[in-house]
Amino acid sequence: MARNKEAIPDGPPDEKWMGTYGDLVTLLLVFFVVLYAMANTDLKNFQKIAWSLRVAFNGVGEETASAVVGDANSATTSTDVAAAPLFSDSLPSKRRDFVRVSTELTSFAQELNVDGDISINMNMEGIIISLSEHLAFEPGSPELRPEAEEVLDQIVDILQTIDNPVRVEGHTDDIPTNNPLYPTNWELSTMRAVSVVRYLTEEGGIDPKRLSAAGNAEFKPLVPNDSRANRMMNRRADVVIIYPTESRRFSVSWPSSQN
Repeated sequence: MARNKEAIPDGPPDEKWMGTYGDLVTLLLVFFVVLYAMANTDLKNFQKIAWSLRVAFNGVGEETASAVVGDANSATTSTDVAAAPLFSDSLPSKRRDFVRVSTELTSFAQELNVDGDISINMNMEGIIISLSEHLAFEPGSPELRPEAEEVLDQIVDILQTIDNPVRVEGHTDDIPTNNPLYPTNWELSTMRAVSVVRYLTEEGGIDPKRLSAAGNAEFKPLVPNDSRANRMMNRRADVVIIYPTESRRFSVSWPSSQN
């Protein structure tokens, strides 16, 4: 009996594998193009994108962000902060303003050569612009330094573009004052806050109804008052731009009594 031969298909061989192969080659080409583009990307633009994304996604949970203006050792440098407008249009208002405030004050601080004396922070309440005592005040006095007035002029320009309430807070370290006009740090910190508020209203034209002043003495330090460097950090004035949270209002209707 003759052996059956295997049927040989007519026509050309199956070439479906060619489609998969072509896709693989295309993906490899795209991959190498991306690598080449990354190798030639402007580093400044990359830092801008990185900063914008960090601001956009920072703050999960306690929702905090910070920028130390002009500090070369900080992750937030002037190059980083200037990047934010790339993505800021899609951010919530507080984050968008945080990006803008950081950008403007960073550039201005470098012009005044007051690097490290200004920091911008964001928490659940709002945006906090901190001015160091070295920048803002004469030692043991609420009198504003000329450099502080220039920075406050810049802050006025920022506040004029928004209508948020603003609270100015004075802070000291735990060393008692030597000025008989201010027997405790409560008086000194409060008067420093008042000095800033008066400048914002009298020189900057900010509506006084938006402003309030508070003195915290040494009782809200950034770091423990256990070294000279830490005490310097704690002596500051904070300009807090407040973003009120929307609260739901509930009304209760009591049934009227019937006779």
